[in-house]
Amino acid sequence: MTAIIHFAEMLVASLLAIALLAISRLPMSSDAVLFAGGVIAWTLAEYIAHRFVLHGFAPTEHRLHHANPDEAVITIFWQIWICFALVYLIAGGAFVAGALVAYTWYLFVHHCAHHGPDKLPLPLLKHHRSHHRFATRNYGVSTTLWDHVFGTMLR
Repeated sequence: MTAIIHFAEMLVASLLAIALLAISRLPMSSDAVLFAGGVIAWTLAEYIAHRFVLHGFAPTEHRLHHANPDEAVITIFWQIWICFALVYLIAGGAFVAGALVAYTWYLFVHHCAHHGPDKLPLPLLKHHRSHHRFATRNYGVSTTLWDHVFGTMLR
């Protein structure tokens, strides 16, 4: 059931990103900058939420995720979509489109890390598995960038 939710959400996010870019009235160069900003913002938000919220404010609940990775997907996915709607009102469609594409990558990476590790690039798989072994490092799921920037990369 979780796989169906993951892939349905990936499909909806991808189609919505395409639609948001298609209806944009901004010049393509502006859309490109906003889209890139959305990708960067999603990966940073993912890192911050994982490190400070899930491991800081809600460590007990997050430990349950480490024990059963599928459980949280059903619990929090609606909250993420509310955030996308709010960001759309503030930053617009191209920015949200970038965030949605990055979110789709996050869903794919996280699902594959637990259910299809042969489909992931080996560095991301090792990064995620190390986080589950050493929960004070490797907070990024879809990228290792922010772990390098903030010094939380397990070396």
